[in-house]
Amino acid sequence: MRTRSRSLHVRRGLAAAASLTLAAWVAMALPAAAYPAGAGDPAGNNGTVKITPLAEDDGIPQNTPHVSCAFDIEWYGFDEGADIVSTVVFTMQAPTSDVGLSSTEPSHVFVGGDPASGAGTDFDGEATYTLGFTGRPDTQHGYHVKVTVSTPGSQGADTKDKVFWVSPCEETPPPPSS
Repeated sequence: MRTRSRSLHVRRGLAAAASLTLAAWVAMALPAAAYPAGAGDPAGNNGTVKITPLAEDDGIPQNTPHVSCAFDIEWYGFDEGADIVSTVVFTMQAPTSDVGLSSTEPSHVFVGGDPASGAGTDFDGEATYTLGFTGRPDTQHGYHVKVTVSTPGSQGADTKDKVFWVSPCEETPPPPSS
């Protein structure tokens, strides 16, 4: 009788452990399942920006830390709203912080066209930038640049930063003189 009682106790313990494991799994899976793509803006620090080469339009969010002077910034996972607009600012970083910098537009990019999916792959926008420099590049990497993207109205941190290297632009030769 003791063996049967002990066996029943062990089975009840295993069943309880399995129930707890299942409950924990459901609790972890629920937030992702509760926000399928397009269903609504999940709470939290929504939105990320990625630096990508011009030729890399594969739709996969990835960061490239070394790009040419023309590159794309891609926005993913930002919240929905007519006022969800990012302001883009570039600044130089050491060891090339004394170099002059110019950039192309746009300085404002609308990224609030759809709800954040919560998956990090929800594409919200892309803009192409070409940077110009006056001064000497780092001999190994080029120019060290920081982009600050401020997006008031997004949930969580309104400001995202990326620091990356930009190779010097190839100078176009002047036209032949006549």
